[in-house]
Parts: sequence; structure tokens; C-alpha cells
Amino acid sequence: MNTINHFLFVCAGNICRSPMAESLLRHLAKARPALETLEVASAGTIALSGNLPSADAVDVMRQQFGLEIATHRARPLTRSLTADLVLALDRETERESQVLKLRAPVTMLGDYVGTGEEVEDPHGRSPRHYREATLQLKRLVELVVARLDTGVVSTPEV
Repeated sequence: MNTINHFLFVCAGNICRSPMAESLLRHLAKARPALETLEVASAGTIALSGNLPSADAVDVMRQQFGLEIATHRARPLTRSLTADLVLALDRETERESQVLKLRAPVTMLGDYVGTGEEVEDPHGRSPRHYREATLQLKRLVELVVARLDTGVVSTPEV
């Protein structure tokens, strides 16, 4: 098992869920001196490089958390991306990420924090779906931070 210093969140297009999770973990880690050097990034299994984040994702992150993701630009998941742990947001992106044989272990965020839940893709759906996804992501990312705070910061056996 290796210590985790760099998380990489992965979803499909890297325009909604993974940038929201990235922003939330960065924000929550900043408040904890032990986690201030944590690196957090995101990518997508079918992302088109440079795509803008979903307007609904930008709006909900501003409204619910006061966090800005408008400057985010999508990037595809490739073997050249560095991370200590890749956290997929659903089973499909977990499988797609594992097929790439990345250098870092891949697991689903819900599995990493012990809930087993998937974060449903809100893309193309109503603003309510974006709000639900962000609240779920906040809860799951808080569990990541709690796990890091307890000192259980090693990669899972995958």
C-alpha cells in the first residue's frame, strides 16, 4: 500500500461530476493543515480536451458552495496523467478507467469511502439533478477527508 498525495476524479465527460468533486476536495482539504499539500485533479473517459464545464454545474457549485469551476477545462483520461489513486464516480467509468491500465489503482469513490454508491451523471438533466449530485458528492468527499484525517491514506487493494 502506498500513501496517497494525488487524487484523480474520473467521470465520463469531465464537465460535471469530476470537476465538482475536484473542487470540493480541494476546498475541504484547504481547511486542514495536514492535507494542504494534497493534489487533486480530474479527467473524463470520453472527455474532449478543452470543453467547458456544464453551465448547470458551474451554477450549482456557485450557489450551493460558493466555489468557482467556470475556469475548468475538460481533459481526457490517459496513461500519462499522474495520480496515486483514481476515483471513478460510477461503475461504468471505473471499468473504462481500469481498461486503460493506468499506473495508479482505480476504484469507485463510493467504494473507497465504504458506501458503494454511484454518483449519477446529471448531464442533460434538470438543475435538480445537478443539485442532488453536488450534495451527494459533498457528502462522499467529506468521507474522503474523514478517511484522510484518520490517517487511513493508503491506496486500496484492487
